[in-house]
Amino acid sequence: MGTGTQRLYESAPYLKQFNASVLSCQADGAGRFAAVLDRTAFYPEGGGQPGDTGLLGGVRVLDTREKDGEIRHLLAAPLEKGAWVTGVLDWRRRFSNMQRHTAEHILSGLARRLYGAENVGFHMGREATTMDFSVPLSAEETARLELLANRAAAQDLPVEILYPAREELAGFAYRSKKEIAGQVRLVRIGEVDLCACCGVHAARTGEVGLIKIVSAQRYKGGVRIGMLCGEQALDDYRRKQEENAKISALLSAKPGELAAAAERLKEENRSLRLQYDGLLLASLRRKAASAGRSGPVLVCFEDGLSPDLCRQYCLMLLEAHGGTAAAFSPGADGRMNYALASADADLRELSKRMNAALAGRGGGKPGLVQGSLEAGREEIEAFFSALPA
Repeated sequence: MGTGTQRLYESAPYLKQFNASVLSCQADGAGRFAAVLDRTAFYPEGGGQPGDTGLLGGVRVLDTREKDGEIRHLLAAPLEKGAWVTGVLDWRRRFSNMQRHTAEHILSGLARRLYGAENVGFHMGREATTMDFSVPLSAEETARLELLANRAAAQDLPVEILYPAREELAGFAYRSKKEIAGQVRLVRIGEVDLCACCGVHAARTGEVGLIKIVSAQRYKGGVRIGMLCGEQALDDYRRKQEENAKISALLSAKPGELAAAAERLKEENRSLRLQYDGLLLASLRRKAASAGRSGPVLVCFEDGLSPDLCRQYCLMLLEAHGGTAAAFSPGADGRMNYALASADADLRELSKRMNAALAGRGGGKPGLVQGSLEAGREEIEAFFSALPA
């Protein structure tokens, strides 16, 4: 049942402080207390927009939510029923949400008009605001959408709230994700957008500031766009500029030439890697040739080998000495990588026994098995020493 709480945020979204009476306050079972007021400027979570935070009677408001028509202020401590309290919004957070919600309207209205894309999902995350559109958009279309959104913001268009009578609704071509019973609240931004919405918005598009699309990825047959605006976009640009300056210094390249410098560095690294791999393989081949057998299995240890190089080293040992060879190399995860190879023996049973004895895992073909062990050199050498000659 609703309590008839007066929703001050609907008519006065810029109200930062207000007084109200506490109608009830009860523990919510999650270590918080849910207070219901006779009037509130705190917006409850809904429509993709987070609930407001701030102070209520000096007590921290952790979140604001609506359940069964009742606006609940989730508090860190209880308030006395009937108390007359002052509410103070966390205004910077609230105004950022107003900017982001308004920017979402601008982008959604333009996406529908330009590309027939319907907004089917909207979420204000901590890092970015995401919007899910029903059709895919190319990089060029996304760039055009961003440009026109910023032009609409720069026009400083009024953001109007309309409450048309039910019989008038047919004359409004508005966006809505669902059928709405009762009074419909419309948000109109010039010729850019007309949408049924219960959220709070900036009074004019100029207050949104810069609108920047920071990501776009395919999602459920359409596209999910990540967007920043206002101070969020400015902070993101500042951080990226600082990172670019650091990278510029590291690469000794001008900011506008970083991609070319990174490409050169990548090519140099590839060339050096090929040289290193060639030298490493030559070194391993020499070591394989000089290895000495001390039992039925030639067992060799070598540091710093990847699983693939460990396999190659084992095959080199087999090529140089025949019989059965085993190569081991400590891995970065603390386990011991291994490879066993033989020209004429089926090694799968030996691999199973070794895995069971030395907490290993792995397998392969009869003549070549690979894996890793939770064992050190001494344990491995002891295992092979115990094998029958």
